[in-house]
Amino acid sequence: MRKLFTLLLIPVSFFSQDIEITQPDFRDVELANKHSDIIKIYAWYDSLGKNTLIMTADRNCGDMRDEYCDLRAYHYTGKNKLLWDIKDYAEDQYGMFLNDIEFSDVDSDGIVEISILYQLGADDIYSVKLIMHENGKKYAIRGKTGFDYRDRCVYDYDMFGRNSFEYAKNSFRNHALGLFSDAYNCYSD
Repeated sequence: MRKLFTLLLIPVSFFSQDIEITQPDFRDVELANKHSDIIKIYAWYDSLGKNTLIMTADRNCGDMRDEYCDLRAYHYTGKNKLLWDIKDYAEDQYGMFLNDIEFSDVDSDGIVEISILYQLGADDIYSVKLIMHENGKKYAIRGKTGFDYRDRCVYDYDMFGRNSFEYAKNSFRNHALGLFSDAYNCYSD
């Protein structure tokens, strides 16, 4: 029985470490027909089966009208099942900027975690967010970063507000904080 159990574990461990993320052409993704203003599409297979992430944004804000006014992400599994979505909107005329999208399997469970980092506004000090999802569960870090009028670093964040990391696995918490800090901590150069 022990040998059978070991044999069952090996494929899952191997699979969870070798998840390939692709960026298919919009025309090759049937779900893309449901959305407008698509900026990125990602696809992969994991323990949930086939996955598609569609990112959309309305680019009509900012002085040059080239900043995003909103940012939306839709994660589908299988053919058309929406697992989760996020929607965020610019709070002012400066719009928002997508910094990074990262795919990981931090806990090696064969299910990809998606981390989306973005900023709102374009002042010297601006709001920043990291939204992380795994299998329908949402986690968020919200903060501020930049330099004040005396050219001093401002770096502040909250992991324990709405959509908290409070009950998240330690591996998720550490991974997300590392991503957030790498992207936004002006104290480290």
